[in-house]
Amino acid sequence: MLTDWNVPFRTLIDAAPDGMVVCDQRGVLVLTNSEIDRMFGYAHDELLGKPIEVLIPERVRSRHHAHVASYVAQPRLRPMGSNLDLHGVRKDGSMFPVEISLSPCATERGMLIIAGVRDVTDRRELERDKVRANSYLTSAVEAVQEAFLLFDEHDRVRMVNSAAREMVGEAGDAAIIGKTFEELSRAILAGGIYDLAGESPEAWYQRRLAYHRDPVGTLEVRTRAGRHVRITERRTAEHGTVTTIADITDDVQRAAELGEARELAEAASAAKSEFLSSMSHELRTPLNAILGFAQLLERDRKQPLSQRQLERLGHVLRGGEHLLRLIDDVLDLSRIEAGRIAVSTEPVAVTEVVAEVVHTLQPMAARAQIGIVVAAGAEPAPAVMADRTRLAQILMNLGSNAIKYGKPEGRVELRTEVRGDLVRVTVVDDGIGIPADKRDRIFEPFQRAGQETGPIEGTGIGLTISKRLAMLMRGTLGFESEPGHGSAFWVELPRHRQAADAQPVAAVSARPSPLAAGARRHTVVYVEDNPSNIAFMRDLVEELASVELITAATAEIGLELIRARPPDVVIMDINLPGMSGFEAVRRLKEWPETRAIPVIGLSAAALAADTSRARDAGFHRYLTKPVKVDELTRALEDLLER
Repeated sequence: MLTDWNVPFRTLIDAAPDGMVVCDQRGVLVLTNSEIDRMFGYAHDELLGKPIEVLIPERVRSRHHAHVASYVAQPRLRPMGSNLDLHGVRKDGSMFPVEISLSPCATERGMLIIAGVRDVTDRRELERDKVRANSYLTSAVEAVQEAFLLFDEHDRVRMVNSAAREMVGEAGDAAIIGKTFEELSRAILAGGIYDLAGESPEAWYQRRLAYHRDPVGTLEVRTRAGRHVRITERRTAEHGTVTTIADITDDVQRAAELGEARELAEAASAAKSEFLSSMSHELRTPLNAILGFAQLLERDRKQPLSQRQLERLGHVLRGGEHLLRLIDDVLDLSRIEAGRIAVSTEPVAVTEVVAEVVHTLQPMAARAQIGIVVAAGAEPAPAVMADRTRLAQILMNLGSNAIKYGKPEGRVELRTEVRGDLVRVTVVDDGIGIPADKRDRIFEPFQRAGQETGPIEGTGIGLTISKRLAMLMRGTLGFESEPGHGSAFWVELPRHRQAADAQPVAAVSARPSPLAAGARRHTVVYVEDNPSNIAFMRDLVEELASVELITAATAEIGLELIRARPPDVVIMDINLPGMSGFEAVRRLKEWPETRAIPVIGLSAAALAADTSRARDAGFHRYLTKPVKVDELTRALEDLLER
């Protein structure tokens, strides 16, 4: 035991951060510092004179004497524990990991062995955490379905998953770790993994290298096996690169299938539009003659019809108008579904529109023995922002439904009320009501509240159109109903905050035609191949004394007549035998002597695309069959009187 160590030396070793022990050649402890005492749980100098084996695990004590003797025989500076699993044993028997450094010290009393002891518990815990974190990272990378490669700042592969190995394994050396990007890319090219699509290997490599150096977006390539892959690269904070290679074959195929489905849907939509256009034309052409002559008979002043004849004629007009409404409803629904219908919102006087709708529906209500009125005592409603024509269409739909589904001797009432920033118009009836199980589908096309096979006429799309038109005008449409007691359908539209100089749109009042009096001073050429329509036009112009009508059955004959005797206005059918109306107008616009003659298009084609095409072709106006006498008369007045 060393008892004469001077105080400064003892103070020095006690200040050391690591534990220090000194033992003689027999392994007996002759000196310990305070860190050893603390580390192993002993009191000051309690270890002196004890064998050093008390500080090591019992399982290795029997062999330790031999280790000490071996070291004494060949003493040298030697670290221990950096690659060994060494443990120290505390006084209480608990163990902890340590690292030990041995150093011999020759003294006049013989050789001493100095051992530096370090508690590495915290470091081992950090190492275990690091190993665990690396294990998690490795597992996560392996779990990624896409091929994954991590390049370091020197552009060498540092991490790779099995998907990447599988993808590039056939390129040559399976040991990917440590390869540079260039080496790996060259190996992939040599292995023929990718389909170069006619591109040279060097050009492909340069393109791939350019993306690797500046990875913006993604790079999509195809493999020789017919698979589509997407390469994505991102820079790391350590100036490395993360590369993922995802198989997107299913996505590409799905996109192709969606594209084909979209093309089929568009083709089907185009076919539907073409069918509707054709149907409209075929139905409107005979309706033009039916309704046209019926209107002329009703207006005939030379040979007025008897009251009985007028009543029967009224049935013809109502039936024809109903058929025309059905055609218009189908076309409207088609246009709304295709997003090709537009509304023009402006300040509209609700009170006036309601009054007009009630007046228009009066005859229908009278035939059904139902009274239709505006709510008594109602204050004039403020204007709303709406399309006047579409608002009237909605109220006509709601009103006609209320009459059709009403009870004889019943009542339909139209009410208006202001609800904050909205104005609500409600159509109330005391009819049959709507069954509870039909209400959820009342606004779906062709749903007629259980009356699909009943005597009530209709297609079941009026409410569908009305609701969608209300939405286009930033409004809503709803209802309340009680079976056996009636229904209340309402439309709400935004209230117009009227400026001082703003005036709501009012209806245009009818007036006598100025073309009905005076000598013949205007010439109109009508090009039409249908004899009934020609006869109708002749009867119509008979009432316009100042207009002379010249007819032609084909566009070719019509062009000769127009050039020989330029008229004031041309009325041109579109679907003609031989040359079409579009081609005829194009030629009229080419000739200087006919270029300024206005042409009114008259056709049974009533889709929005037809109107747009006619406008682009150079028609001054485009009217659809069945033509309204007043509408055609006003168009002639605008052109001829001007």
